[in-house]
Amino acid sequence: PVSVGMSLDIASIDTISEINMDYTATIFLRQRWTDERLCFNGNKSLSLDGRLVEMLWVPDTFIVDSKKSFLHDITVENRLIRIYPNGTVLYALRMDLTKYPMDKQMCTLQLESCKT
Repeated sequence: PVSVGMSLDIASIDTISEINMDYTATIFLRQRWTDERLCFNGNKSLSLDGRLVEMLWVPDTFIVDSKKSFLHDITVENRLIRIYPNGTVLYALRMDLTKYPMDKQMCTLQLESCKT
């Protein structure tokens, strides 16, 4: 098993609809883990183009009960990959999120791995 550290920042809650029982938010999700296969000599981190994420293992994190979610993009998907000399990987992404259902007057957000 790989231990994955995670942080989540809510940039904005854009809309809340009591009629549709949903809300829309923009979030920044950051995940950090160590992969010994990525160790290298040096004392500075490497920042990689987000398109290279397809070549790395990343956690299969998903948002429970999401109606719709997608990576924010302008010209390319808004992702950051930084690898440190000890093999630690920082993977950060910006997502636009629509959540359903919202049965209570609480904005809950659950993240899980689709594999256990």
